[in-house]
Amino acid sequence: MPTPSPAPFPANGEGEGVEVPIWVILLITVAGALLRLPELGYSFFGDEGFSLLRDSSQLVTDTEDRFRPLFFSLLYLWRQIGFSGEIGLRLLPLIFGIVQIPLAYLVGKKLRDERLGLIIAIVVAASPMLIEFSQELRMYSMITAIALWQVYVLLTLSEEFRWRCWGMFVVIGVIGVYTHLFYWLFLVGCALTFLRFRKQLPIWKGWGSIAAVVLLYLPNIPNLMRFQETRGGEYYMHFASALPKLLAAFTVGFSYFVLPEQGMGRAISFSDLAANGLLAVIAVVAGLVVVWKIVWQYLNRNEMNSLRLGIELFVVPVLLATVASAITGKYFLQPKYLIFSAPFALLYVALAYDALRNARAKQLFMGLGVVICTIALAHFWNPDHYGRRENWKGAAEILSSAIEDSSGLVLLPGHYRLLEYYAPGISQSWKQVDPLGATDPASAIHDYLACKKRIYYLRYDIAQNLRDPEDKMLAFFGREWRNQSVVQFNPRFLLYRWDL
Repeated sequence: MPTPSPAPFPANGEGEGVEVPIWVILLITVAGALLRLPELGYSFFGDEGFSLLRDSSQLVTDTEDRFRPLFFSLLYLWRQIGFSGEIGLRLLPLIFGIVQIPLAYLVGKKLRDERLGLIIAIVVAASPMLIEFSQELRMYSMITAIALWQVYVLLTLSEEFRWRCWGMFVVIGVIGVYTHLFYWLFLVGCALTFLRFRKQLPIWKGWGSIAAVVLLYLPNIPNLMRFQETRGGEYYMHFASALPKLLAAFTVGFSYFVLPEQGMGRAISFSDLAANGLLAVIAVVAGLVVVWKIVWQYLNRNEMNSLRLGIELFVVPVLLATVASAITGKYFLQPKYLIFSAPFALLYVALAYDALRNARAKQLFMGLGVVICTIALAHFWNPDHYGRRENWKGAAEILSSAIEDSSGLVLLPGHYRLLEYYAPGISQSWKQVDPLGATDPASAIHDYLACKKRIYYLRYDIAQNLRDPEDKMLAFFGREWRNQSVVQFNPRFLLYRWDL
């Protein structure tokens, strides 16, 4: 009789593992891709303007973002081969977002068995946060794929040392730190994993790979210093709500909760949570199940390899960012800055689900996950009322036809690169007025509005938080003219009109 092949590491610590056909992974990947397609052609927004209009105009950007050039270099090449527009350009981050799904499967399979890989792949495919960043023309979906790739190579190294694999780990690490500065926090976690695997992999080889990444990053230090001098002081944070927001973003996404416009630092108050009572209860119940099963597994010494990897690659980077935020007062805890750790937060969700012994409990937990993802994605696909994306394209379409000799557009001082991208030449017609400046804003506005019959005011919360935190400009317009109409493109992005 032939000798049977050994079964994979048993799921839940007991019973048989499972073999997952390749078509199942392909099906999950296709489903994840389909979840990432709606609203792919939505207006460019936020920092996408830097990627589109500034940093991808040449092979290696010469701007302050030169310290993290790789995504922008890829985007430059992407544009050179003919991709353009919202959908065409966003296909690049979309590809990285889709690649995360099979990579998550391979990491779970390497970490324990095919069953765990399957569960992680499903969780990554349905993650509201990872879906959202798969559509953003920035480096965040790329760095998440890099992190998963790096961990797969790390786990391969822990099984059998090969210099080729060692070199691949170094190359991926260099790609990571030249793509996202905070990836260094992830490499600290990898260094701790090497320490834990020191019996299988000599510590000098593991940490030597990290040292090689450090050496290869040294030429980039001047570019990093240039960035710190230019923009290092612009990042604000409300510390008390930063960590809860990060955990919420990693699990239920940015759009799950219905939040009002927030001021500088994006503080979350108890009244905001109260207004989302039912949504909060659903998320908290699911979260308590995860915490309960993870603690239970720790106490019973189950899944220790997977649990420790979660500590090293999720908990440690978050703790380091928390300490850095506490010391500097800057926003190291911004979820997108730590997005490379998101799959390893989702690893805990996968482990918690797999640890549930009762079939009904599994069904209920899965049902909660489906409800959460459905709500989060329904909100994400309705950006006019939820989320963080500004519809510069919609505002430009209205203003392009509305602004003429008898109409005026007043803006606060700020960056309106995307407005001019969608409405070329409109900057010649607008008037930027600074309520904090030395010149009387009322006098400047009245001079500008002479002989005009209609005034538009585009209220963009980032500019408003910086230059008009008390909303004096809007109050001034309200006092001067009563006949007001408002078009809401987003809770944080509104176009006001007054007939004079």
